[in-house]
Amino acid sequence: MSLIERALQKARESGDAAPTAHERASIGSTPKPSQTPEQHKRTTAAVELPRIAAAPDLTITEAFLREKGLRAPTDQEQQQRAEYRHIKHGLFAEFRNTEMRRLVLVTSALQGDGKSYSAAHLSLSLAVEPDHTILLVDADVIRPNVSRAFGLSDRPGLMDAVGDESMDVQSLIVTTSIEGFSILPAGRPNQNATEYFASARMHEVMEQLLAVPNRIVVVDSLPLLLTTEARALASLAGQILLVVRAEITPQSAVLKALELLGESANVKLLLNAVVHTKALDYLGLGYGYNYYNVEK
Repeated sequence: MSLIERALQKARESGDAAPTAHERASIGSTPKPSQTPEQHKRTTAAVELPRIAAAPDLTITEAFLREKGLRAPTDQEQQQRAEYRHIKHGLFAEFRNTEMRRLVLVTSALQGDGKSYSAAHLSLSLAVEPDHTILLVDADVIRPNVSRAFGLSDRPGLMDAVGDESMDVQSLIVTTSIEGFSILPAGRPNQNATEYFASARMHEVMEQLLAVPNRIVVVDSLPLLLTTEARALASLAGQILLVVRAEITPQSAVLKALELLGESANVKLLLNAVVHTKALDYLGLGYGYNYYNVEK
């Protein structure tokens, strides 16, 4: 052993030497002594995810989607696909041109405007895009329609992760047989669920979900006028889709919802359940959904 080699060995034994290439390669592969396993799991989760799950937790068939109303009738399916293609292209245009956060908040002024099914439709349409994975988050903890539609009401989810800081939210995500599409259920009922929305822990959980580079997070939120906490997630969203039910949602409710979101919010209106007419055909608009920027 040369003098240089002996000096390096002595330095390593005293703890003063820089790590060797082999030692550097191993850094980060195991939790640091000061980290709990849960903390280490969260810090190493920010890697791109495959679009096809090796063993999906949930098999979703076309028949299932039709049964749940997540596919239009056969004679209207092409039109519905075209409408959601138009919506998602508007969203992607902003994602590509700016450093915008990859979180789309889908909400409404009131209950019954169709935001949950709009969020599901949009997520399934976005999942077709090859460069991203789509995570649909059920954050409507009062009426978790997304969780019910996909048969996930009894699964732990968002509220469990928010209520327990040791829980890794990534482990609660349900992978599906649809390429690029996964779901985070609302989780078990909690009497203080709405209060959690404005908590630091909720923000931490959302940041963990956004840490995956190729993931777009679509959040089905509470209606804005239902609780004061419903708008707490708006500050985390890059884009907000406010679902308005044609001929049903009062104009006053829409204006109040926009006021609550504030002028700085990046809001688009999604007009749901538009009645199909020859006039709309002439204008090039479809039977079900239309999409508008909100003028500030």
